[in-house]
Amino acid sequence: MEERLIPISCLNAYVYCPRRFYLEFVRGMFEDNLHTEEGRSRHEVVDARGKEGRAVKKEEYIHRRSVMWKSDRLGITGRLDLLEEDGSGEVYPVEYKKGYKPRGREPWLNDRVQLCAQGLLMEENGLPYPGKGYLYYIASKARVEVPFDASLRNETLKTIEAGLAVARKEELPPPVSNRNQCFACSLYPICLPEEEEVIRGRKVNAKCILPRRLEDQVLYVDKLGAYLSLSDRQIVVKAPGGEVLGEVSLEHLQEVVLCGPVQMSTQLLHSCLYNQIPVHYMSLRGRYIGVASPSLHRHGLLRESQWRAHFNPAFSLKIAQNIVQAKLASSRTLLMRYLRDQKKEPEDSQLIDQLKRLIRQTETALDLDSLRGFEGMGGKLYFQQFQRFIKPVQQELFAFDGRVKRPPNNPVNALLSFGYSLLAKDCVGAALRVGLDPYCGYYHIMKYGRPSLALDIMEYFRQPIVDSMVITAINNGVFSAKDFLIYQGTCYLNERGRKKFIGQYEMRKKDHVTHPLFQYRMSYERTIELQYRILGKYLLGDIEEYTGFRIR
Repeated sequence: MEERLIPISCLNAYVYCPRRFYLEFVRGMFEDNLHTEEGRSRHEVVDARGKEGRAVKKEEYIHRRSVMWKSDRLGITGRLDLLEEDGSGEVYPVEYKKGYKPRGREPWLNDRVQLCAQGLLMEENGLPYPGKGYLYYIASKARVEVPFDASLRNETLKTIEAGLAVARKEELPPPVSNRNQCFACSLYPICLPEEEEVIRGRKVNAKCILPRRLEDQVLYVDKLGAYLSLSDRQIVVKAPGGEVLGEVSLEHLQEVVLCGPVQMSTQLLHSCLYNQIPVHYMSLRGRYIGVASPSLHRHGLLRESQWRAHFNPAFSLKIAQNIVQAKLASSRTLLMRYLRDQKKEPEDSQLIDQLKRLIRQTETALDLDSLRGFEGMGGKLYFQQFQRFIKPVQQELFAFDGRVKRPPNNPVNALLSFGYSLLAKDCVGAALRVGLDPYCGYYHIMKYGRPSLALDIMEYFRQPIVDSMVITAINNGVFSAKDFLIYQGTCYLNERGRKKFIGQYEMRKKDHVTHPLFQYRMSYERTIELQYRILGKYLLGDIEEYTGFRIR
């Protein structure tokens, strides 16, 4: 197979971290962070699109921007930001960097190697090998000269050779030992070096490098007949009569959730999708309908691995076993936690032991149907005790005698159903952000319109996010009879109840929890995303064991 040419920007990545080089060049993975977005924004001026390679005289200099060259012999390709010719006829490259000019030290080696590779491309394409190049620091508006001596040339050639060797090997290199480099790396959420070390048993605690929470906000609109439009990058929400209910900036908006008959202008929908903001649709009764999603994530390799695993029954069963074990374990923990302060019934110990046995039995399940049987038995045992979690003073309104859905028959089931719908919505959004297909799962049967993978991942978080929140809210008297619409044996939250619920749910998502495996604290919503990232590493073969979140 013909070898791909290495972009010179990837040589920069190799010197910084061979693992980053592998993820970018071999797997074609990329994630933006503040630094990459800022760098791209600054380069829009430098790139001079439409004028690539055109000579422009500037005082005694001649400038050619965005000159593209390659060398099959060396195995590299790249775009030179600026090719400058001075008054003496000497031609040399100038590479733009977004940061500040270094003080008291020479530029970083990765930047010098990238610049020197540009000199090699010049030589390979018929120009004399330059004796120097320049790094231009945009924030300082200053240049630093980089001599292209024999030492730097040899270092650059060795980097090219090493990069090609890593690409041929097709094996993810180990993480760099200096973790401080990881803090600025945009690929950290994919790489997860600390978490990988813990899963492999080489460390006990992981250093938390991921942001602890997602800072962006969620816009919920459930006003009947409301209309959303766009005005100067602000989302304007209007009531049916034209009254402005509120305005929200597109900046820092994570997603939009429309409940019931709420309309949105086409211009606003376009802006949301252009800004990578999914728009989720839910029925007025809280059922998740679907999502208008931005263009598909570029991680095609990850989705290929996901689908390949889906068609491997043994692999699917292994993931499904972990899902059911984690769900039953969290149910058992929650039961023990709530029953701890109550008068012990003779059958309580027996119940806890039954759940423990079910968890063990899942390890020997031969197929998905057996697993579903174990999960069903565990769910029945768990919900049989749910009424005991509710304070006696609240039990008149919030009587509960079992889980009933579609439609829910009492306020507790209405709260649980609405919470699970919101959680499914969040799991779909996180799958799309990570680059996985939310409709291709391992435990839940694939059906038209069913986000199977999102429902799989949701099983890890039913108890810690929704069940705990519902029990706490009921016991604290957050909800009253005025928050429900009860008719002919069905029960739903009304507009007032939904508002209260969404507030409680969003607060719960932002609660911090110590991750049981990595031992650092992060918000629940971040934990959902992390679970997808770990699944992604398992699907790609970066880790041998898959582990799921469970409460302790």
